[in-house]
Amino acid sequence: MSLLPRNLDSIFDDFFPSVQSQSEQHFGQIVPRVDIEEQDNKFLVKADLPGIKKEDLHVDLHNGLLTIRASHSEETEDKEDGKVIRRERHSGSYTRSFNVGDGVTENDISGDFTDGVLTLTVPKKPDADPAPRRIEIS
Repeated sequence: MSLLPRNLDSIFDDFFPSVQSQSEQHFGQIVPRVDIEEQDNKFLVKADLPGIKKEDLHVDLHNGLLTIRASHSEETEDKEDGKVIRRERHSGSYTRSFNVGDGVTENDISGDFTDGVLTLTVPKKPDADPAPRRIEIS
């Protein structure tokens, strides 16, 4: 099993460090920065989700695809003498997906959300389908 991000943007991160930020916006969605640490028998996935509340965070596993989703909305307003001078609204959604293989179930994955950082523990399991083997034809 390999834990690979589903988007290819991270491939280019090392080539363009000056344009990196805490998160990037792609097609109206914010892609959170994620660190993946491989240990002997598990992977640790750490996603930065600043300003996200736990109730707005959703982690799903479907057909070997682990998906992190969160939504964020905030509104600020400046008033002067009872009149609105400036009002800003910010909203967006966070999405990031990883292929964890068919051998991992939702019961195998555990998570913790502390100080805006989501940490998921994903065990290493062999894929359900072993590597293809050649069949000799006589």
